[in-house]
Amino acid sequence: MSNNNFNQIDLKEAKNIIIDSLKYIFVVASICAIVPLILRIDIKIFGTFNHESSLLEWFQLLCLLLTITIFTRLSFKIPNLKRASMLIAAFYLVLFIRENDDIFDLVYHGFWAPWAGFIALFAIVYTFKDWEKGVLELATYLKIPHMKLMMFSVMFLFVFSRLFGMGSFWRQVMQDNFVYEVKAMIEEGTELLAYGLILYSAYLIYKYLVNEKI
Repeated sequence: MSNNNFNQIDLKEAKNIIIDSLKYIFVVASICAIVPLILRIDIKIFGTFNHESSLLEWFQLLCLLLTITIFTRLSFKIPNLKRASMLIAAFYLVLFIRENDDIFDLVYHGFWAPWAGFIALFAIVYTFKDWEKGVLELATYLKIPHMKLMMFSVMFLFVFSRLFGMGSFWRQVMQDNFVYEVKAMIEEGTELLAYGLILYSAYLIYKYLVNEKI
């Protein structure tokens, strides 16, 4: 196969590509390593795992809060993508509210749902009240290479984490030795991994959009 079939790059560009790839690997590996480290600290401090008041839960909320901040900032920094940026920020705000359901439950069980529903409905109406503009902005986001990592991370959160953390599955695995704290640690740990990857992809998207000056 002729070398002409490949895009020609110079040595400087090749070095930058390799360095960027190594940085990417390092950050993703660090996120993967941080999750079990936080779980160990939780056990060391509290002696057991209570996901509602754990260090791991606080890190989940921090990741979501920073992700919301990034897309809210993008909505002001890049007016051409304001609608789509607010839609994505609202999506993670809904997740943030859901993660704080124990606080909302102090009013009544499920009190988080109407608030999350209102925010989701408002964001959808705001984004698509001008249908064409909303679709074009959303498509612009979906073209960004780093959105693939974000979409994978969201599916990892909604599908893998939920299925892998099901109580019925772990009861089958551990049978009479079933321990709820173990099941909760596994489920919450995979959720934190997803939130960490979501935050990293949000940072990469922010960096890409600012550099591209869309």
